[in-house]
Amino acid sequence: MLGKVKFGLLGLIFSACFFAESVLAQDADFSQADDLFAPDALAPHDGQNFMSDDDMSFGSDNDVDFASTTAPVPMVQSGQQKFQADNANPPPQNKMQLGTPPQADTLTDTLQQQNQQHLSNINLPNVSGTWVDQLASSVPQAISSSLNKDNQSGGDETMQNLMNDSRESSQRSNASVFDISGIMLRMNLDQAEKAMMVRGFKKISQKMEIPNFIKWRNEETCRNNGVVGYERLMNCVVEIAKKNNYQYVETAKYTKYSTKEEIEIKLTSNFTGNKIYRIQYKSMSGKVIGSGAKAAYLRNIKVYDFWKKVNQKYGAPDNKDEVTWGLGMNKPYMKASTGFLLLEDPMLRELDYTRMSREDQRFMNTDLYSF
Repeated sequence: MLGKVKFGLLGLIFSACFFAESVLAQDADFSQADDLFAPDALAPHDGQNFMSDDDMSFGSDNDVDFASTTAPVPMVQSGQQKFQADNANPPPQNKMQLGTPPQADTLTDTLQQQNQQHLSNINLPNVSGTWVDQLASSVPQAISSSLNKDNQSGGDETMQNLMNDSRESSQRSNASVFDISGIMLRMNLDQAEKAMMVRGFKKISQKMEIPNFIKWRNEETCRNNGVVGYERLMNCVVEIAKKNNYQYVETAKYTKYSTKEEIEIKLTSNFTGNKIYRIQYKSMSGKVIGSGAKAAYLRNIKVYDFWKKVNQKYGAPDNKDEVTWGLGMNKPYMKASTGFLLLEDPMLRELDYTRMSREDQRFMNTDLYSF
């Protein structure tokens, strides 16, 4: 029994020693494992690729040079081919090289930007001798000078000049086509009377006339024939004038009693066909008698209605200070005031005087003496 116990204790001792020996051997192996992380252990061996310490030093973010980085070059276009392609069509460095203005918000800004462009930098084709050159040379001098002036000025000044020109350039009225109650200049007496009848006017007076040089010539003829006395002499003069068609209607007056309107016309002699050269219109409706509120009210209404009708029929006057319409010079014109209109053709009157003067000269050149 004792031997068995001894044998067991020996076995335990032997096993303990063996276990301690194995533990010591494992500690030696662990020390070698710690050395695996040393730099010498991580050094690359032949045929192996490992990262070095320089590859692991990234540095800070601020030290990165983004300008030196280049985009990857495609496989089809690389190297010298890419450099030549980029230099063949270089991108425009400035919008002014394109010859088109940059986008603007308003028309004024566009005009200002166009004025600042240097179009001389553009290589324009030679158009000398072509229809383009002929078109440019056909521009009137006034328009060309105005365009050059606009090119030298800014956008704001250009727009201001356009507005000033539109205000100043007003077309004048042709008063020769105006009418007053249907009567126009250069109408004869029959046409005027028909127009008056349609408008409800009635003739109240008519004045006959004979040119003075014809009258004086007939007086001399009647005296030589033995006519004595003023009345007989005048009757003789009129008979000779009627026979030779020298007597004409000089003045005729028409009135419309319901509206208190009156029209007087003056006509030329028979040397110019006895045509109307002057039309005078008067209205008594605006002259309301009284100083009370009722009279002022009625007067204001009639004055307003008169000018409203004038504006509707003839438009705005060409000369607002003198209230006149017409082309100026010796041409027909019309003048207006409250309740009054005057339409006249001075040129027709001058023509009548000229023809009578020629007839008088023809009479003076006749042979009156026989010695």
